[in-house]
Amino acid sequence: MTLTDLASIGSFISGVAVLLSLIYVSVQIRQAKHHQQAAIRLGRADRIVQMCFAAGDNAAAEAVLKGHAGAADISEIQLAQYYWICRGFFYHCEEEYFQHKEGLANEAYYASFLAGTKKMFCLPGLRVQWRQQRESFVPEFVAFMEALMAQAQPVWTSDAVGAWTSAIAAEKAGHV
Repeated sequence: MTLTDLASIGSFISGVAVLLSLIYVSVQIRQAKHHQQAAIRLGRADRIVQMCFAAGDNAAAEAVLKGHAGAADISEIQLAQYYWICRGFFYHCEEEYFQHKEGLANEAYYASFLAGTKKMFCLPGLRVQWRQQRESFVPEFVAFMEALMAQAQPVWTSDAVGAWTSAIAAEKAGHV
């Protein structure tokens, strides 16, 4: 075997090593993308759970109920509580919007976000809060939220307790 033959074999082995390295890097990039998306989903779930807990806390629940309904007897403290809870919701929406726009959130999560946000925009108090707070967000996001709100019909009265009682009665009767 000549020195030229050994050089050719070495070059071949080097090429195979580079190919294997590229395959390894490709696998690592794919795994990193999956881990990043999992971290984003976890962050989303954490934000939503925190918002739910905050709104259900005894200190804020009455403010949320009165705020959502647009109750005339909402106190100044309750209005401030409601303002900040809505603010958190709007920041959550902004994060969801830009994550999807940048390709970081999948279509299923985005569809869930759209459905939930449209439902929230049926609440008169949330609609008013959006109109009062929208100027502090970037125009692109404002236009997106305005379009969502236009698709939602406001619900001015709600008997949540009556609906709950009827649903429980139907469940007990086996009519669900």
